[in-house]
Amino acid sequence: MSALTLTLKESLQQRVDCSVLTPDHLEDKSPAEIAAIELPSGNRTVRADSVFDIKGDNAKHIVFENSSDKLDFIGNQMSHGTIEIKGDAGAYLGAMMTNGFILMTGNTGIYTACEMKGGQIKINGNAGDFVGGARVGQKNGMTGGTVIVTGNTGDRTGDHMRRGYILIEGNAGDYCGSRMISGTIAVLGSVGAHLGYGMKRGTLLLLKEAQIPANFNDCGTHTLAFLPLMLASFNNLDTKFAKLELFSRVQRYAGDLGGIGMGEILVKN
Repeated sequence: MSALTLTLKESLQQRVDCSVLTPDHLEDKSPAEIAAIELPSGNRTVRADSVFDIKGDNAKHIVFENSSDKLDFIGNQMSHGTIEIKGDAGAYLGAMMTNGFILMTGNTGIYTACEMKGGQIKINGNAGDFVGGARVGQKNGMTGGTVIVTGNTGDRTGDHMRRGYILIEGNAGDYCGSRMISGTIAVLGSVGAHLGYGMKRGTLLLLKEAQIPANFNDCGTHTLAFLPLMLASFNNLDTKFAKLELFSRVQRYAGDLGGIGMGEILVKN
């Protein structure tokens, strides 16, 4: 069996909702049934075979070739299997996924991994605003799983995040960890303004010095025994974090003091 490969035929004029193009929905379908699937696009629907050239028969491994930033909801609510994306992706990549693996080479739009519950997303590129965040009107962002971004993330990374890991090898935008409830965000590069705004609990781990907001209290230098254990747990991941020399000594800041103040920013010494 070969991977089910969906090759975008031409540049898109309208956004296309790809939420049904997951192993969960396609595993038991014939090639003809997959070709006839109607995909929402603007104020109409389009057949899958009018958007993609479709080849292969293994729906547990789906490949998007020549992908576009107008393809939204790829991997939406997926619970198993693998999706590989060669090119860019639109909004809501991996939204609400519970398990499985998404691997992409390219950049993503807003709300990547929003309300994600499990599984892993590896982005060899940049991600937009609200990575691991909550949709408008929702209280919880990411509640499990792991997101790895080799490039940069936009603003509000981890907004309302409750659990899981976001590992950023590049830089993070403004309001990183905003309104965070729990979980861990680690950043190898720099971070923008308003770090940890409205943060309740959770951990922001920084490998570079940053401008710490005034609403975080400097708790001094600490040796934290859990840090080497957490870093060692990244060894089975394909990320620069797996190659870091283990450390435990950090400068710790507690906040946001405008709320319950139980979040922490840890900066490697």
